[in-house]
Amino acid sequence: MSISRGSGDAPGFTHLYLREEQVRSTYESLLLAWRELEAISDARLRDEKLGAAHHRVLFLVSTHPGCTMSDLLRRLNISKQSLNRVLQELVARAYLEQRNSEQDKRLRLLFLTPKGHAVENAVFDALRERMTMAYRDVGGQAVDGFRRVLASLQSESVPL
Repeated sequence: MSISRGSGDAPGFTHLYLREEQVRSTYESLLLAWRELEAISDARLRDEKLGAAHHRVLFLVSTHPGCTMSDLLRRLNISKQSLNRVLQELVARAYLEQRNSEQDKRLRLLFLTPKGHAVENAVFDALRERMTMAYRDVGGQAVDGFRRVLASLQSESVPL
């Protein structure tokens, strides 16, 4: 990808505004990076006959054990019907289990099974390896800046 620079676009120069070309270039870079990471995870998921939707649920339940379907709906911003289909398949195939909450018996909490942990760990290990290489290439200051940009792009109304 070619990124043209104007006279005020020197590396490290702090912008109070961005030109449309810079925003478009950044968005394209995000799309290409996502494609790369998705290809890595797809390669690991293919053997289990799982897709990206399954992976997103496995990842979030791994990161937030005991979350509820409502938590996932808020975080993923998908329809209840779509999420329910994925959850039912993951439970039926013994990747996830649902347990009643001890505090509120109406709540069904989601947890990975050992099989679910194994798949999620295999996928995440591959992703971590690729992301760690990228982080090492750019250094700590760039990583911190990237995290802040990503945090700022996220809606504040979807904590898990």
